[in-house]
Amino acid sequence: MNISILGFGTVGRGVYEMIQAAPGMEARKVLVLPQECTESFMVTSIDEITSDAGTDTVVECMGGIHPAYEFASASLKAGKSFVTSNKALVANFGIELQALAEEKGVSFLFSAACGGGIPVLHNISVASQTDSILKCGGILNGTTNFILTKMQGEGKSYQDALFEAQKLGYAEKDPSADVSGLDTLRKVMLLSSVSFSVLPAEGLCREGIENFTSSVADYLSDEGRTLRLMGECGKGEKGIYAYVEPVAVKKTDVEASISSNINYAWYLGENSGLIGLSGQGAGRYPTASAVLRDLSAIMEGKKSMLGKDCVRGVADNSGKECRHTYLLCCDGRFEKTPELSVSDMHEMVRSMREKGSRVFFAQYR
Repeated sequence: MNISILGFGTVGRGVYEMIQAAPGMEARKVLVLPQECTESFMVTSIDEITSDAGTDTVVECMGGIHPAYEFASASLKAGKSFVTSNKALVANFGIELQALAEEKGVSFLFSAACGGGIPVLHNISVASQTDSILKCGGILNGTTNFILTKMQGEGKSYQDALFEAQKLGYAEKDPSADVSGLDTLRKVMLLSSVSFSVLPAEGLCREGIENFTSSVADYLSDEGRTLRLMGECGKGEKGIYAYVEPVAVKKTDVEASISSNINYAWYLGENSGLIGLSGQGAGRYPTASAVLRDLSAIMEGKKSMLGKDCVRGVADNSGKECRHTYLLCCDGRFEKTPELSVSDMHEMVRSMREKGSRVFFAQYR
């Protein structure tokens, strides 16, 4: 297998290094910006890769949607298999890219786009061939988990915990995608696309951790609970549901033991039962290892990861599977709600915030 790489940042370098020691794999070219072109194997135009007869597989580690989508399309149209770690790309254009791959008879895989080194998408893709996946989710963002661990374990403020995460490289300079839950939501979309052949593009509910405070942390500690940001999707009575929100779990629950920047992903199979996987959800070598897992799968003949005939759909978070008790903190006052659906809770909080209230809420397990 002869592989060219798009991007030579943290993950791209890791992929390049790991390919050197991988049997049956050879690195060809690496696409970089003109000012970064310092080695003979580097190129500055996607055309130098798509026109390269020696390249049979392209790995994308650039991030972002554009020009990643255009480069992915060009690679597939050139008859080259395509592997990506880019969750935003797959969440927005995965169905279109899969169609291109099928048209050209090549592969399109993306297990590194959710969970880093954790093989959750890979395992679900395999398991769903012989089992029915009922639901899946987990703690899918290391940045928010690090912040929550620091706030609840060391008593740090949100800003201090965020600053430390940025200093250590766990959080970007602009952390909004992580702390708002958007990063986790994109991963939930991918979980749904692989598990249920539905890529939910509308009807999604999302709440992050921006409104979590030290006073809420103290309240939860007194209640014997700790907070984690979690995503979930599944088959409901009204179709597919998919959402992200803070969850107050008991300190004896497995999620409470997932600390720092570790991820925990799980899925529930009709026959297999609950399967849980934990490990590094990001970073150079964990993510690169997932990319090479996909490359190995292509060498073994795997063509796709999306569920069969995957379509875009609308999530419905109003069914009985989405009903929970919530902890609500409005303008400093705490209360527990009766059981509400995810969609009703998010709508209620939206209305409260429009009226000027400061609100934090979390699913209360």
